[in-house]
Amino acid sequence: MRVLFLCLLLCAGSLAAAGPAAGSPRMACPQLAGTGFPQARVSSAKTEGSYCVLHGVLEPGTHFEIRLPTHGWRGRYLQRGCGGLCGQIPLGPADSAECAAPANSGFAVAADDQGHRSADPSDGRWGAHDPGLRRVFGLTSEHSTARLAKAVIARFYGRAPTYSYYDGCSGGGREAMMLAQRYPDDFDGIVAGAPANNWAPLLGLYQPWLARVNTDANGRDILGAEKLPALHRAVLEACGNGNGNGGLGVITDPRHCGFDPASLACARGTDSPGCLTPAQVHTVRELYRGPRDAAGRNLFNGGEPYGSELAWREWLIGGAHSTAARLGLNYLKYLAYRQNPPAGFDLADVRFTDAEFTALNRLGDRIYNANDPDLSRFRAHGGRLLLYHGWADQAISPWSSIDYYAALERSAGGFAASKEFSRFYLIPGAHHCLTGAGTKVDADFLTPVVDWVEHAKAPEAIRTPIVRDSDGTQLVDQTIRPHDALAPAYPDKASLNTGYDYVGSYR
Repeated sequence: MRVLFLCLLLCAGSLAAAGPAAGSPRMACPQLAGTGFPQARVSSAKTEGSYCVLHGVLEPGTHFEIRLPTHGWRGRYLQRGCGGLCGQIPLGPADSAECAAPANSGFAVAADDQGHRSADPSDGRWGAHDPGLRRVFGLTSEHSTARLAKAVIARFYGRAPTYSYYDGCSGGGREAMMLAQRYPDDFDGIVAGAPANNWAPLLGLYQPWLARVNTDANGRDILGAEKLPALHRAVLEACGNGNGNGGLGVITDPRHCGFDPASLACARGTDSPGCLTPAQVHTVRELYRGPRDAAGRNLFNGGEPYGSELAWREWLIGGAHSTAARLGLNYLKYLAYRQNPPAGFDLADVRFTDAEFTALNRLGDRIYNANDPDLSRFRAHGGRLLLYHGWADQAISPWSSIDYYAALERSAGGFAASKEFSRFYLIPGAHHCLTGAGTKVDADFLTPVVDWVEHAKAPEAIRTPIVRDSDGTQLVDQTIRPHDALAPAYPDKASLNTGYDYVGSYR
Protein backbone atom coordinates (compact mmCIF):
# COMPACT_ATOMS: atom_id res chain seq x y z
CA MET A 1 0.00 0.00 0.00
CA ARG A 2 1.20 3.51 -0.70
CA VAL A 3 2.21 5.94 2.05
CA LEU A 4 -1.18 7.65 1.69
CA PHE A 5 -2.43 5.01 4.15
CA LEU A 6 0.29 5.95 6.63
CA CYS A 7 0.79 9.72 6.79
CA LEU A 8 -1.07 12.77 5.54
CA LEU A 9 1.54 15.49 5.15
CA LEU A 10 0.85 19.01 6.32
CA CYS A 11 2.40 22.14 4.84
CA ALA A 12 0.99 24.81 7.14
CA GLY A 13 3.90 26.95 8.21
CA SER A 14 1.91 30.10 7.40
CA LEU A 15 -0.53 29.31 10.20
CA ALA A 16 1.79 30.05 13.10
CA ALA A 17 1.62 33.81 13.12
CA ALA A 18 -2.15 33.98 12.78
CA GLY A 19 -3.13 31.57 15.56
CA PRO A 20 -4.10 31.97 19.20
CA ALA A 21 -1.62 33.02 21.85
CA ALA A 22 1.28 30.64 22.42
CA GLY A 23 1.35 28.31 25.42
CA SER A 24 4.27 26.79 27.32
CA PRO A 25 4.46 23.42 29.08
CA ARG A 26 3.63 23.39 32.79
CA MET A 27 5.58 20.19 33.44
CA ALA A 28 8.56 18.26 32.10
CA CYS A 29 7.80 15.79 29.32
CA PRO A 30 9.02 12.64 31.18
CA GLN A 31 6.60 13.39 34.02
CA LEU A 32 3.75 12.29 31.77
CA ALA A 33 5.13 8.74 31.55
CA GLY A 34 3.17 6.27 33.61
CA THR A 35 0.42 8.78 34.29
CA GLY A 36 -3.12 7.52 34.21
CA PHE A 37 -6.07 8.91 32.32
CA PRO A 38 -9.57 7.42 32.18
CA GLN A 39 -9.35 4.14 30.25
CA ALA A 40 -5.81 4.92 29.05
CA ARG A 41 -2.20 4.45 30.07
CA VAL A 42 0.81 6.50 28.94
CA SER A 43 3.67 4.03 28.61
CA SER A 44 6.40 6.44 27.51
CA ALA A 45 6.99 10.19 27.23
CA LYS A 46 10.18 11.69 25.89
CA THR A 47 11.40 14.68 23.91
CA GLU A 48 12.01 14.08 20.22
CA GLY A 49 12.91 17.06 18.07
CA SER A 50 10.33 19.82 18.64
CA TYR A 51 7.89 17.51 20.44
CA CYS A 52 7.17 15.81 23.71
CA VAL A 53 6.12 12.44 22.29
CA LEU A 54 3.77 10.16 24.20
CA HIS A 55 2.93 6.54 23.45
CA GLY A 56 0.36 4.43 25.18
CA VAL A 57 -2.76 2.30 24.99
CA LEU A 58 -6.45 3.13 25.18
CA GLU A 59 -8.54 0.22 26.46
CA PRO A 60 -9.03 -2.38 25.18
CA GLY A 61 -6.09 -2.12 22.76
CA THR A 62 -5.88 1.11 20.76
CA HIS A 63 -2.27 2.26 20.50
CA PHE A 64 -1.89 6.02 20.27
CA GLU A 65 0.79 8.63 19.80
CA ILE A 66 0.47 12.23 20.98
CA ARG A 67 2.95 14.94 20.07
CA LEU A 68 3.07 18.10 22.14
CA PRO A 69 5.19 21.07 20.94
CA THR A 70 7.82 21.86 23.56
CA HIS A 71 7.62 25.54 22.68
CA GLY A 72 5.31 27.81 20.71
CA TRP A 73 2.07 25.85 21.18
CA ARG A 74 -0.69 28.09 19.89
CA GLY A 75 -3.71 26.37 21.36
CA ARG A 76 -4.35 24.11 18.35
CA TYR A 77 -4.97 20.37 18.29
CA LEU A 78 -4.79 18.29 15.09
CA GLN A 79 -5.82 14.63 14.84
CA ARG A 80 -4.95 12.58 11.79
CA GLY A 81 -7.02 9.79 10.28
CA CYS A 82 -5.82 6.36 9.18
CA GLY A 83 -6.53 4.72 5.82
CA GLY A 84 -7.40 1.23 4.67
CA LEU A 85 -8.08 -1.15 7.55
CA CYS A 86 -5.44 0.79 9.52
CA GLY A 87 -3.31 -1.14 12.07
CA GLN A 88 -0.54 1.45 12.23
CA ILE A 89 -0.29 4.94 13.71
CA PRO A 90 -0.30 7.30 10.69
CA LEU A 91 2.52 9.61 11.75
CA GLY A 92 6.03 9.78 10.33
CA PRO A 93 9.23 10.22 12.39
CA ALA A 94 8.86 13.05 14.89
CA ASP A 95 12.09 14.68 13.74
CA SER A 96 11.21 14.64 10.02
CA ALA A 97 10.72 17.98 8.28
CA GLU A 98 7.19 17.27 7.13
CA CYS A 99 5.97 16.07 10.51
CA ALA A 100 7.70 18.96 12.32
CA ALA A 101 5.53 21.38 10.33
CA PRO A 102 2.56 21.04 12.71
CA ALA A 103 4.82 21.89 15.66
CA ASN A 104 6.07 24.98 13.84
CA SER A 105 2.44 25.97 13.26
CA GLY A 106 1.45 25.53 16.89
CA PHE A 107 -0.38 22.20 16.66
CA ALA A 108 -0.41 19.42 19.18
CA VAL A 109 -0.91 16.26 17.09
CA ALA A 110 -2.30 12.79 17.74
CA ALA A 111 -3.27 9.62 15.89
CA ASP A 112 -4.05 5.98 16.66
CA ASP A 113 -4.10 2.53 15.06
CA GLN A 114 -7.89 2.08 15.42
CA GLY A 115 -7.66 -0.69 17.96
CA HIS A 116 -5.30 -3.22 16.39
CA ARG A 117 -1.80 -3.63 14.99
CA SER A 118 -1.01 -4.91 11.51
CA ALA A 119 1.83 -4.36 9.06
CA ASP A 120 -0.64 -4.55 6.16
CA PRO A 121 -3.53 -2.04 6.04
CA SER A 122 -5.55 -4.50 3.96
CA ASP A 123 -5.38 -7.20 6.68
CA GLY A 124 -8.72 -7.78 8.41
CA ARG A 125 -7.96 -10.95 10.37
CA TRP A 126 -7.79 -9.00 13.65
CA GLY A 127 -11.58 -8.62 13.59
CA ALA A 128 -12.54 -12.14 12.55
CA HIS A 129 -13.80 -13.21 15.99
CA ASP A 130 -13.95 -9.96 17.95
CA PRO A 131 -17.05 -7.76 17.52
CA GLY A 132 -15.59 -5.33 20.06
CA LEU A 133 -12.54 -4.63 17.89
CA ARG A 134 -14.79 -4.11 14.90
CA ARG A 135 -16.73 -1.50 16.83
CA VAL A 136 -13.55 0.27 17.95
CA PHE A 137 -12.28 0.33 14.37
CA GLY A 138 -15.54 1.39 12.79
CA LEU A 139 -17.04 3.72 15.33
CA THR A 140 -15.26 4.75 18.53
CA SER A 141 -11.47 4.94 18.15
CA GLU A 142 -11.21 8.52 16.87
CA HIS A 143 -13.65 9.90 19.45
CA SER A 144 -11.77 8.12 22.25
CA THR A 145 -8.41 9.40 21.05
CA ALA A 146 -9.74 12.96 20.80
CA ARG A 147 -11.00 12.87 24.39
CA LEU A 148 -7.69 11.48 25.65
CA ALA A 149 -5.50 13.88 23.68
CA LYS A 150 -7.42 16.89 24.93
CA ALA A 151 -7.03 15.68 28.53
CA VAL A 152 -3.28 15.19 28.01
CA ILE A 153 -2.97 18.64 26.43
CA ALA A 154 -4.79 20.23 29.37
CA ARG A 155 -2.44 18.55 31.85
CA PHE A 156 0.75 19.43 29.93
CA TYR A 157 -0.06 23.07 29.15
CA GLY A 158 -2.51 23.84 31.93
CA ARG A 159 -5.34 24.54 29.51
CA ALA A 160 -7.39 22.72 26.89
CA PRO A 161 -6.93 23.42 23.18
CA THR A 162 -8.69 26.50 21.86
CA TYR A 163 -9.37 24.90 18.47
CA SER A 164 -9.47 21.25 17.39
CA TYR A 165 -9.05 19.94 13.83
CA TYR A 166 -9.29 16.57 12.11
CA ASP A 167 -7.64 15.69 8.79
CA GLY A 168 -8.17 12.31 7.09
CA CYS A 169 -8.31 10.77 3.64
CA SER A 170 -9.83 7.52 2.34
CA GLY A 171 -10.51 5.47 5.47
CA GLY A 172 -9.42 8.57 7.35
CA GLY A 173 -12.01 10.52 5.37
CA ARG A 174 -14.64 8.03 6.55
CA GLU A 175 -13.50 8.65 10.12
CA ALA A 176 -13.74 12.40 9.52
CA MET A 177 -17.34 12.06 8.33
CA MET A 178 -18.17 9.74 11.23
CA LEU A 179 -16.97 12.39 13.67
CA ALA A 180 -19.03 15.15 12.04
CA GLN A 181 -22.13 12.94 12.10
CA ARG A 182 -21.93 11.03 15.39
CA TYR A 183 -19.55 13.11 17.53
CA PRO A 184 -20.31 16.64 16.31
CA ASP A 185 -18.79 18.44 19.31
CA ASP A 186 -15.31 16.87 19.06
CA PHE A 187 -13.81 19.09 16.35
CA ASP A 188 -14.17 22.66 15.13
CA GLY A 189 -12.76 22.03 11.66
CA ILE A 190 -12.71 18.79 9.65
CA VAL A 191 -10.98 17.96 6.36
CA ALA A 192 -12.40 14.81 4.72
CA GLY A 193 -10.52 13.67 1.63
CA ALA A 194 -11.88 11.00 -0.75
CA PRO A 195 -14.00 9.67 2.11
CA ALA A 196 -14.79 5.97 2.25
CA ASN A 197 -18.00 6.87 4.07
CA ASN A 198 -20.20 4.44 2.09
CA TRP A 199 -18.02 1.72 3.58
CA ALA A 200 -19.98 -1.54 3.38
CA PRO A 201 -20.79 -1.45 -0.37
CA LEU A 202 -17.40 0.13 -1.12
CA LEU A 203 -15.43 -2.72 0.48
CA GLY A 204 -17.97 -5.49 0.00
CA LEU A 205 -19.03 -4.84 -3.61
CA TYR A 206 -17.05 -2.11 -5.38
CA GLN A 207 -13.56 -3.43 -4.63
CA PRO A 208 -14.49 -7.07 -5.41
CA TRP A 209 -16.06 -5.89 -8.68
CA LEU A 210 -12.87 -4.12 -9.75
CA ALA A 211 -10.94 -7.33 -9.16
CA ARG A 212 -13.53 -9.73 -10.59
CA VAL A 213 -14.17 -8.02 -13.92
CA ASN A 214 -10.44 -7.98 -14.63
CA THR A 215 -9.86 -11.66 -13.85
CA ASP A 216 -10.22 -14.44 -16.41
CA ALA A 217 -11.23 -18.05 -15.82
CA ASN A 218 -7.62 -18.96 -15.01
CA GLY A 219 -7.23 -16.22 -12.40
CA ARG A 220 -5.11 -13.98 -14.63
CA ASP A 221 -5.54 -10.30 -15.44
CA ILE A 222 -7.59 -9.60 -18.56
CA LEU A 223 -6.29 -6.04 -18.81
CA GLY A 224 -2.57 -5.82 -18.09
CA ALA A 225 -0.49 -2.84 -17.04
CA GLU A 226 1.11 -2.64 -20.50
CA LYS A 227 -2.23 -1.49 -21.96
CA LEU A 228 -2.77 1.44 -19.59
CA PRO A 229 -0.57 4.14 -21.20
CA ALA A 230 -2.25 3.81 -24.60
CA LEU A 231 -5.72 3.69 -23.03
CA HIS A 232 -5.05 6.75 -20.90
CA ARG A 233 -3.62 8.71 -23.80
CA ALA A 234 -6.63 7.86 -25.96
CA VAL A 235 -8.99 9.03 -23.22
CA LEU A 236 -7.12 12.32 -22.80
CA GLU A 237 -6.97 12.88 -26.54
CA ALA A 238 -10.74 12.48 -26.63
CA CYS A 239 -11.62 14.40 -23.47
CA GLY A 240 -8.61 16.21 -21.98
CA ASN A 241 -8.70 19.98 -21.53
CA GLY A 242 -5.26 20.47 -23.10
CA ASN A 243 -4.03 22.57 -20.18
CA GLY A 244 -1.09 20.49 -19.11
CA ASN A 245 2.29 19.02 -19.89
CA GLY A 246 2.25 17.58 -23.40
CA GLY A 247 -0.91 19.44 -24.29
CA LEU A 248 -3.37 16.73 -23.17
CA GLY A 249 -4.12 18.20 -19.75
CA VAL A 250 -6.68 16.54 -17.49
CA ILE A 251 -10.36 15.70 -17.70
CA THR A 252 -12.29 18.52 -16.09
CA ASP A 253 -15.44 16.43 -15.56
CA PRO A 254 -15.65 12.76 -16.64
CA ARG A 255 -19.41 13.06 -17.10
CA HIS A 256 -18.72 15.11 -20.23
CA CYS A 257 -16.48 12.43 -21.75
CA GLY A 258 -18.00 10.04 -24.29
CA PHE A 259 -14.90 7.95 -24.98
CA ASP A 260 -15.74 4.42 -26.18
CA PRO A 261 -13.08 1.76 -25.40
CA ALA A 262 -14.02 0.02 -28.66
CA SER A 263 -12.32 2.88 -30.51
CA LEU A 264 -9.03 1.35 -29.33
CA ALA A 265 -9.89 -2.19 -30.47
CA CYS A 266 -7.14 -4.34 -31.94
CA ALA A 267 -7.40 -5.49 -35.52
CA ARG A 268 -8.85 -8.97 -35.78
CA GLY A 269 -6.37 -11.61 -34.65
CA THR A 270 -3.81 -9.12 -33.28
CA ASP A 271 -2.79 -7.92 -29.83
CA SER A 272 -0.32 -5.20 -28.84
CA PRO A 273 0.20 -2.64 -26.02
CA GLY A 274 -1.43 0.01 -28.18
CA CYS A 275 -4.84 -1.66 -28.58
CA LEU A 276 -7.52 -3.57 -26.68
CA THR A 277 -8.72 -7.11 -27.37
CA PRO A 278 -12.50 -7.76 -27.31
CA ALA A 279 -12.23 -9.09 -23.76
CA GLN A 280 -10.29 -6.00 -22.71
CA VAL A 281 -12.82 -3.65 -24.30
CA HIS A 282 -15.53 -5.37 -22.27
CA THR A 283 -13.48 -5.16 -19.06
CA VAL A 284 -12.74 -1.46 -19.49
CA ARG A 285 -16.43 -0.74 -20.04
CA GLU A 286 -17.30 -2.69 -16.89
CA LEU A 287 -14.71 -0.76 -14.88
CA TYR A 288 -16.11 2.60 -16.00
CA ARG A 289 -19.67 1.51 -15.14
CA GLY A 290 -19.05 -0.09 -11.72
CA PRO A 291 -20.83 -2.97 -9.94
CA ARG A 292 -24.38 -3.78 -11.04
CA ASP A 293 -27.04 -6.34 -10.29
CA ALA A 294 -28.78 -8.47 -12.91
CA ALA A 295 -31.29 -5.69 -13.55
CA GLY A 296 -28.50 -3.21 -14.32
CA ARG A 297 -28.85 -1.17 -11.12
CA ASN A 298 -25.63 0.09 -9.57
CA LEU A 299 -24.57 -1.43 -6.25
CA PHE A 300 -22.17 1.44 -5.55
CA ASN A 301 -22.20 5.10 -6.58
CA GLY A 302 -20.40 5.02 -9.92
CA GLY A 303 -17.37 3.31 -11.40
CA GLU A 304 -13.81 4.08 -12.44
CA PRO A 305 -13.70 7.66 -13.76
CA TYR A 306 -12.30 8.55 -17.16
CA GLY A 307 -8.75 9.79 -16.59
CA SER A 308 -7.89 7.38 -13.77
CA GLU A 309 -6.38 4.68 -16.02
CA LEU A 310 -2.69 5.06 -15.14
CA ALA A 311 -3.49 4.49 -11.47
CA TRP A 312 -5.23 1.18 -12.19
CA ARG A 313 -1.80 -0.49 -12.17
CA GLU A 314 -1.44 0.05 -8.43
CA TRP A 315 -5.04 -0.65 -7.50
CA LEU A 316 -6.84 -3.27 -9.59
CA ILE A 317 -4.21 -5.06 -11.65
CA GLY A 318 -2.59 -8.12 -10.12
CA GLY A 319 -5.46 -10.56 -9.71
CA ALA A 320 -5.92 -11.78 -6.16
CA HIS A 321 -2.86 -9.73 -5.13
CA SER A 322 -4.27 -6.38 -6.24
CA THR A 323 -5.14 -3.81 -3.59
CA ALA A 324 -8.82 -3.95 -4.55
CA ALA A 325 -8.91 -7.74 -4.23
CA ARG A 326 -7.10 -7.83 -0.88
CA LEU A 327 -9.22 -5.10 0.69
CA GLY A 328 -12.47 -6.60 -0.58
CA LEU A 329 -11.71 -10.17 0.41
CA ASN A 330 -10.39 -9.28 3.87
CA TYR A 331 -13.44 -7.20 4.59
CA LEU A 332 -15.90 -9.85 3.43
CA LYS A 333 -14.15 -12.73 5.20
CA TYR A 334 -13.47 -11.11 8.57
CA LEU A 335 -15.44 -7.89 9.13
CA ALA A 336 -18.59 -7.64 7.04
CA TYR A 337 -21.05 -10.04 8.69
CA ARG A 338 -22.07 -11.13 12.16
CA GLN A 339 -21.20 -14.69 11.11
CA ASN A 340 -18.13 -15.02 8.90
CA PRO A 341 -18.39 -16.92 5.61
CA PRO A 342 -16.65 -20.30 5.27
CA ALA A 343 -12.85 -20.31 5.36
CA GLY A 344 -12.67 -21.09 1.66
CA PHE A 345 -14.70 -18.02 0.68
CA ASP A 346 -13.18 -16.28 -2.35
CA LEU A 347 -13.93 -13.33 -4.59
CA ALA A 348 -15.55 -15.73 -7.03
CA ASP A 349 -18.22 -16.29 -4.36
CA VAL A 350 -19.29 -12.63 -4.15
CA ARG A 351 -22.88 -12.12 -5.27
CA PHE A 352 -23.61 -8.80 -6.95
CA THR A 353 -27.24 -8.56 -5.94
CA ASP A 354 -29.61 -6.18 -4.19
CA ALA A 355 -29.98 -8.79 -1.43
CA GLU A 356 -26.22 -8.80 -0.84
CA PHE A 357 -26.20 -4.99 -0.76
CA THR A 358 -28.86 -5.09 1.95
CA ALA A 359 -27.05 -7.80 3.91
CA LEU A 360 -23.79 -5.85 3.94
CA ASN A 361 -25.47 -2.71 5.20
CA ARG A 362 -26.99 -4.41 8.23
CA LEU A 363 -23.67 -4.23 10.05
CA GLY A 364 -22.37 -1.42 7.87
CA ASP A 365 -25.05 1.04 8.98
CA ARG A 366 -24.42 0.21 12.62
CA ILE A 367 -20.67 0.68 12.88
CA TYR A 368 -18.92 1.38 9.55
CA ASN A 369 -20.97 3.61 7.28
CA ALA A 370 -20.88 7.39 7.71
CA ASN A 371 -23.74 8.26 5.38
CA ASP A 372 -25.99 10.55 7.44
CA PRO A 373 -26.29 13.87 5.53
CA ASP A 374 -27.87 15.69 8.48
CA LEU A 375 -25.02 17.68 10.02
CA SER A 376 -27.26 20.07 11.92
CA ARG A 377 -25.61 19.26 15.27
CA PHE A 378 -22.14 19.80 13.81
CA ARG A 379 -23.38 23.05 12.29
CA ALA A 380 -24.91 24.18 15.60
CA HIS A 381 -21.58 23.47 17.33
CA GLY A 382 -19.95 25.92 14.89
CA GLY A 383 -18.17 23.16 13.01
CA ARG A 384 -16.71 23.64 9.54
CA LEU A 385 -16.31 20.80 7.03
CA LEU A 386 -14.19 20.72 3.87
CA LEU A 387 -14.71 17.65 1.71
CA TYR A 388 -12.59 16.97 -1.38
CA HIS A 389 -12.36 14.19 -3.95
CA GLY A 390 -10.19 13.62 -7.02
CA TRP A 391 -11.99 13.34 -10.35
CA ALA A 392 -9.47 10.61 -11.31
CA ASP A 393 -9.76 8.59 -8.08
CA GLN A 394 -9.09 4.93 -8.93
CA ALA A 395 -9.90 3.61 -5.44
CA ILE A 396 -13.18 5.30 -4.48
CA SER A 397 -15.48 6.55 -7.20
CA PRO A 398 -16.02 10.33 -6.88
CA TRP A 399 -19.74 9.84 -7.44
CA SER A 400 -19.90 8.54 -3.88
CA SER A 401 -18.95 11.99 -2.57
CA ILE A 402 -21.12 13.77 -5.14
CA ASP A 403 -24.18 11.80 -4.04
CA TYR A 404 -23.43 12.33 -0.36
CA TYR A 405 -22.93 16.08 -0.75
CA ALA A 406 -26.12 16.40 -2.79
CA ALA A 407 -27.96 14.82 0.16
CA LEU A 408 -26.15 17.16 2.56
CA GLU A 409 -27.26 20.15 0.50
CA ARG A 410 -30.86 18.97 0.55
CA SER A 411 -30.71 18.41 4.31
CA ALA A 412 -29.17 21.83 4.90
CA GLY A 413 -31.74 23.66 2.78
CA GLY A 414 -29.84 24.10 -0.49
CA PHE A 415 -26.40 25.00 -1.78
CA ALA A 416 -26.25 28.46 -0.21
CA ALA A 417 -27.29 27.12 3.19
CA SER A 418 -24.78 24.24 2.98
CA LYS A 419 -21.98 26.75 2.38
CA GLU A 420 -22.57 28.28 5.78
CA PHE A 421 -20.70 25.33 7.30
CA SER A 422 -19.31 23.15 4.48
CA ARG A 423 -17.43 23.14 1.20
CA PHE A 424 -17.04 20.40 -1.42
CA TYR A 425 -14.22 20.39 -4.00
CA LEU A 426 -13.70 18.08 -7.00
CA ILE A 427 -10.14 18.06 -8.34
CA PRO A 428 -9.52 17.28 -12.03
CA GLY A 429 -6.65 14.85 -12.63
CA ALA A 430 -6.31 13.91 -8.94
CA HIS A 431 -5.93 10.23 -8.04
CA HIS A 432 -6.79 8.68 -4.68
CA CYS A 433 -5.81 10.93 -1.78
CA LEU A 434 -4.13 13.22 -4.34
CA THR A 435 -1.32 10.78 -5.21
CA GLY A 436 -0.76 7.96 -7.70
CA ALA A 437 0.74 7.05 -11.07
CA GLY A 438 3.85 9.13 -10.38
CA THR A 439 2.05 12.41 -9.70
CA LYS A 440 0.58 14.27 -6.75
CA VAL A 441 -1.61 17.31 -6.19
CA ASP A 442 0.35 19.99 -4.38
CA ALA A 443 -2.54 21.45 -2.39
CA ASP A 444 -3.25 22.45 1.19
CA PHE A 445 -6.81 22.01 2.47
CA LEU A 446 -6.14 22.41 6.19
CA THR A 447 -5.05 26.06 6.09
CA PRO A 448 -8.36 27.22 4.54
CA VAL A 449 -10.28 25.37 7.26
CA VAL A 450 -8.16 26.97 10.00
CA ASP A 451 -8.76 30.41 8.47
CA TRP A 452 -12.48 29.64 8.33
CA VAL A 453 -12.70 28.46 11.94
CA GLU A 454 -10.44 31.06 13.50
CA HIS A 455 -11.01 34.11 11.29
CA ALA A 456 -14.42 33.46 9.66
CA LYS A 457 -12.74 33.52 6.26
CA ALA A 458 -14.68 30.92 4.25
CA PRO A 459 -12.70 29.15 1.50
CA GLU A 460 -13.57 29.74 -2.13
CA ALA A 461 -10.96 29.24 -4.88
CA ILE A 462 -8.14 26.80 -4.01
CA ARG A 463 -5.10 26.23 -6.21
CA THR A 464 -4.42 22.52 -6.90
CA PRO A 465 -1.39 22.14 -9.21
CA ILE A 466 -0.37 18.63 -10.24
CA VAL A 467 3.35 17.88 -9.98
CA ARG A 468 5.60 14.94 -10.81
CA ASP A 469 6.56 12.90 -7.75
CA SER A 470 10.16 12.34 -8.78
CA ASP A 471 11.30 15.93 -9.18
CA GLY A 472 8.39 18.22 -8.34
CA THR A 473 7.98 19.47 -11.91
CA GLN A 474 4.59 21.12 -12.35
CA LEU A 475 2.54 19.33 -14.99
CA VAL A 476 -0.83 21.05 -14.59
CA ASP A 477 -1.79 24.33 -12.92
CA GLN A 478 -5.41 24.69 -11.92
CA THR A 479 -7.72 26.40 -9.45
CA ILE A 480 -10.93 24.81 -8.20
CA ARG A 481 -14.04 26.30 -6.63
CA PRO A 482 -16.79 24.88 -4.36
CA HIS A 483 -18.95 22.34 -6.17
CA ASP A 484 -22.74 22.42 -6.12
CA ALA A 485 -23.71 18.74 -6.23
CA LEU A 486 -27.32 19.60 -7.04
CA ALA A 487 -26.47 21.68 -10.10
CA PRO A 488 -27.33 20.10 -13.48
CA ALA A 489 -24.31 18.34 -14.98
CA TYR A 490 -25.42 18.27 -18.66
CA PRO A 491 -23.52 15.01 -19.25
CA ASP A 492 -22.50 13.50 -22.56
CA LYS A 493 -25.22 10.95 -23.30
CA ALA A 494 -22.62 8.50 -24.65
CA SER A 495 -20.51 8.66 -21.48
CA LEU A 496 -19.98 5.47 -19.50
CA ASN A 497 -19.59 7.73 -16.44
CA THR A 498 -23.21 8.90 -16.42
CA GLY A 499 -26.69 7.49 -15.93
CA TYR A 500 -25.89 5.60 -12.74
CA ASP A 501 -28.92 4.05 -11.05
CA TYR A 502 -27.74 3.48 -7.48
CA VAL A 503 -29.85 1.11 -5.36
CA GLY A 504 -29.00 2.95 -2.13
CA SER A 505 -29.60 6.44 -0.81
CA TYR A 506 -28.19 8.85 1.76
CA ARG A 507 -30.78 9.52 4.39
